[in-house]
Amino acid sequence: MLCFAGKALKALTYLRAGLLLHAITLLEIVILAKAGPGCFPDAEDSWPQIVCKGILLVFLASLPVLSQLDARCRYQNYKRVGDQLRRRGFDPRILRPLMKSRCQRDAAGLAARKSGHGKACRAFFRSCGYRWYHVLPDFLFTRPSFLLSRHFWKSTFFLKAYRR
Repeated sequence: MLCFAGKALKALTYLRAGLLLHAITLLEIVILAKAGPGCFPDAEDSWPQIVCKGILLVFLASLPVLSQLDARCRYQNYKRVGDQLRRRGFDPRILRPLMKSRCQRDAAGLAARKSGHGKACRAFFRSCGYRWYHVLPDFLFTRPSFLLSRHFWKSTFFLKAYRR
């Protein structure tokens, strides 16, 4: 019974660390379910229509997968930041690398709250100019080409698992 409670708590923490990403995944699945039937090629479609519908279907189907890969990486951030805050106490240098996106700030905030540094974390992000409505990552405004870089894909979707 204790093992089940531990796994349930871990699953709940995973969901809370990437709450926005899980909500986005659900929204994307609803959109895919609504738009999906129209995306499948019909017998009377021409080849260009079939190709366009296929590309659209692959794009729509990949969005929930990418959101969940991102959520997994935010959970890794949560575990790493939580351990660092428990070991070293609050230090803005721990949080500074996670200011790039709302999802990273949410994961860091959850780790800070669980380690007793929630108010200091909120104050730090607020002092840096971030508010609840700053959802899009900073690099979209400063360097949009970063989306195509290997570092972005590796750090956003394929972060290595953090071992405590």
